[in-house]
Amino acid sequence: MKKGVQMYAIRSICKDDLKAGLKAVSEIGYDGVEFAGFFGHSAEEVASWLKEYGLEALGAHVPAEEIFDHSEETIAFHRTIGNHRIICPWFDLHTAEDVELLASKFEAVVEKYHAAGMKLYYHNHSHEFAKIDGSCLIDLLAERLPAETLSLEFDVYWVFRGGEDPLSYLRKYAGRVEIFHAKDGTETEGTAFGEGCVDTQAVCRYAKESGYSWAVIESEACEEPEDQLRSIRTDYQNLCRMLGE
Repeated sequence: MKKGVQMYAIRSICKDDLKAGLKAVSEIGYDGVEFAGFFGHSAEEVASWLKEYGLEALGAHVPAEEIFDHSEETIAFHRTIGNHRIICPWFDLHTAEDVELLASKFEAVVEKYHAAGMKLYYHNHSHEFAKIDGSCLIDLLAERLPAETLSLEFDVYWVFRGGEDPLSYLRKYAGRVEIFHAKDGTETEGTAFGEGCVDTQAVCRYAKESGYSWAVIESEACEEPEDQLRSIRTDYQNLCRMLGE
């Protein structure tokens, strides 16, 4: 399984110097990156930096408006940087009507992305685990859309914060999940991977046994650039240990 990092983890660096952020990630040993914005840089620039530092564009968190309302521009940009995973990182889901709205938006554009060799994903936070008539919103969304339309990128920490068991959710959607956010924390705050309340050892074992493509580190716990770098370095070391690498 390859090891990636969600670039939001070093957002304080990337907003000022995205190239420096990519260089730092490569020096730690990550195989690839999941983008969270490009800060005005062209796709050609980003592609050249990925090549320079030997990194894969494993995916990108793309705002819903860009995915749904600017699909041609989004496809063109991500084709240039070599990314085929277009991940919706957030949608304001609170009701069944919200689920239907989001599902219809995915349906309206999915064929365009498939024609470009790209897949659409949804990334959870905790609010998608609120229940309507006994069913979590994330389950309603997954039931509404088939796997060929929507893949799932579970953030195991936010599943935990939503009151559910991360491993159970990975198992529940076996075959529909092949990348996950390797993140940890307590009931109130984030921690280094493997140092919080999530059973990260069991999650990593299952992901490895299931042949997942990527484990994607993400940390949100600090704002200072040096602290962010220290955090993703520790996370990388802990992830490698849990994967037995």
